[in-house]
Amino acid sequence: MIRPAKFADILRLAELAVEMHQRSVYAGRATLEIARFKKLCIPAIQAHGKVSCLFVAEADGRIEGFIVGVVDRLYGISTEFYATDLFFYVSPSADARAASGLADAFLRWAEGAPGVIEVRPGISGAVEGWERAGKLWERKGLRLDGAMYVRRLK
Repeated sequence: MIRPAKFADILRLAELAVEMHQRSVYAGRATLEIARFKKLCIPAIQAHGKVSCLFVAEADGRIEGFIVGVVDRLYGISTEFYATDLFFYVSPSADARAASGLADAFLRWAEGAPGVIEVRPGISGAVEGWERAGKLWERKGLRLDGAMYVRRLK
């Protein structure tokens, strides 16, 4: 089941954030500040459906994935807006349909957000298997637009 997150979900979301970090290329290089993640969840839940969203994928009473979305000004300076995700993570133990359901919920929210003229979810290479997310977004009707580049310094 896909549903909006509740404040009571934040502890489980924090566990998933730790799991996501441990599976990422940053596990040995960057320190996760879980308190910051929790603080990010609070306004995402408070403003859910307006300028942000936080959906969870739940099965048998256990949350196994989430997506956090926000609205921002296009290019940071436009009067028009775009919607993007900050985090999109589904645990390997989640139901196979969880990612698709979260993507659908995010897209419904983004397409109905006032002033939004584009939906631009991102995919980094931080977690192995990121190509699956690209295929998922393409199945949902989005197209690749640009690329991300990185230079690791540490």
